[in-house]
Amino acid sequence: MERALPRTLLGSSGGFEPGGDACTTINQDPHPSEFYKGLEFFNRELYYECHDVWEEIWGEAKGKKKIFYQALIMSAVSLYHFGNENLEGALSCYRKALHQFTLLPGRFLGLDIENFVQNLSEFYGGMSSHETVLTKEQLRKPRPKIVLENQFE
Repeated sequence: MERALPRTLLGSSGGFEPGGDACTTINQDPHPSEFYKGLEFFNRELYYECHDVWEEIWGEAKGKKKIFYQALIMSAVSLYHFGNENLEGALSCYRKALHQFTLLPGRFLGLDIENFVQNLSEFYGGMSSHETVLTKEQLRKPRPKIVLENQFE
């Protein structure tokens, strides 16, 4: 039995019809249904699982969609490394994600990329790969979440 995803993951308009083999929105949904499973993992801070799901989608994607999924994967991997107190790995993947996001428009496939990048930058702000130990304050920082907009662009 497949679980329905909370509407907060999909936007607030309720343009989502649960059930069936695919998600249906007011505009055609550009994401495969598995994308939302990865999105749920990301927002629950299950970054390893998120990476696995999105990597399958990335492998099939083309053009800007491929860049988009790669940027999201690198964001998840950066937060996974951060959770394991590997700041050097976290910042390296964060920088790679930022680079990939710069290759995309400010809003793409339902994600306000500019806002998400700002949230990531605020999260990692002031951290340096020269640090050898993360402080308790840094480790307690709330992780960025992904909230999709109602319209797909």
